[in-house]
Amino acid sequence: MLVVACDARARRPDAARDSTSAQHAGTADVRSDVLDHAARYVVGFLRGDSTYDANRFADSVTLYVAPEGGGDTATFAREQLRDPARWVVQSAPTHLRSAPPARYRFAPPRTATKLTTKVGMHLNCGPQPLASRFPELARLPHVGAMLAPETMSSCLQTWNVTFVFDTTSGRPKLVGAVYDQFEW
Repeated sequence: MLVVACDARARRPDAARDSTSAQHAGTADVRSDVLDHAARYVVGFLRGDSTYDANRFADSVTLYVAPEGGGDTATFAREQLRDPARWVVQSAPTHLRSAPPARYRFAPPRTATKLTTKVGMHLNCGPQPLASRFPELARLPHVGAMLAPETMSSCLQTWNVTFVFDTTSGRPKLVGAVYDQFEW
């Protein structure tokens, strides 16, 4: 008896690429372009360019500030996220522990219009593994996003957030976001 199996990806070259890039992002069930689209929606929502869609968010979402910014978190119920102005975490930067906590706003500045995204990576002016900041989040599908002015002269002008998704239902739902500035 001879059993032969055929991998459907062998007949569709793009399927192999989609699967590989999705695995790089930490999931095998959602393609990279779907994750990228989900992250771009969240950026648009935070900028005020897209309307709130509750189906794109988990029941609760945790906002994280990178370790250099103090490493603090805040968790919000889905309905609390309806207003981008409420996407705020108070955290004291590590080099200013004696100072009062800063308020880190996740809504990007309107002056930053050039969007760069990278599925499976964290962006902090340039791409790096999310595990370098939050190893526990790196196993989940994520997309780094960076907004910069059209004519950028310094990484200090960038807005950097990595969006972390749950994809168990097949459609990405935001479960976390990591705010990371190039320098604090």
